[in-house]
Amino acid sequence: MLRKTKADIGKSPHQLFVLVCVSEIVAAVYQIIICYFTVHEHSIRGLNVVAAQNIANTINNVFNVVFIALGDSVAIVVGQLLGAGNMKKARDTDNKMIAFSVMCCTGVALVMLIVAPFFPKLYNTNLDAQELAKYFIMIMAIFMPQNAFLHASYFTLRSGGKTIITFLFDSVFVWCVSVPIAYCLSRFTGLHVLAVFAMVQVGDILKCIVGFVLVKKGVWMQNIVSGK
Repeated sequence: MLRKTKADIGKSPHQLFVLVCVSEIVAAVYQIIICYFTVHEHSIRGLNVVAAQNIANTINNVFNVVFIALGDSVAIVVGQLLGAGNMKKARDTDNKMIAFSVMCCTGVALVMLIVAPFFPKLYNTNLDAQELAKYFIMIMAIFMPQNAFLHASYFTLRSGGKTIITFLFDSVFVWCVSVPIAYCLSRFTGLHVLAVFAMVQVGDILKCIVGFVLVKKGVWMQNIVSGK
């Protein structure tokens, strides 16, 4: 049986709620910052990059609903099992739901790859912007299974009350890894904006590794109601 850590002692549901909200705000700010740094350097050459990003983000937000909803369901189902004290079933269910989330989003990614050449043509913009948007969508599709695993893993940790871990890691990672990578690549290299965007996404692999280790160790396997 895992013991309750000092960080979890006396933590009320209101505190957990606040930490989750703050963590989500940090994640939203992270996306804004990354978009800024990836397009800023190249946007001075024209509006094609900005237009392409907007087009790609539109369809990406539609498909992102899938892994976001699956991640939320992990927290609900696993949290219920933890609350019932069924730790073994919670671990087994969590592993299956994470795998299911990744598989579903792999299928969604394939759909995105298929529609990538056609969706930008719905917009009344020039061919260069449409071509860039196509490749932005493809890159987003390639990394969707990674995002699905990351989202499900971190909601697993939250289901066991480990909101401090996810909050700190999101904050530290954004300012110490993602932002410097995006800034340095966009400012001090001649890489194309597509390469910069892709390399920033690759950086999230580190978050996946940390998430995998924490989930595997079972630090989240505790009943936050009874503290056992």
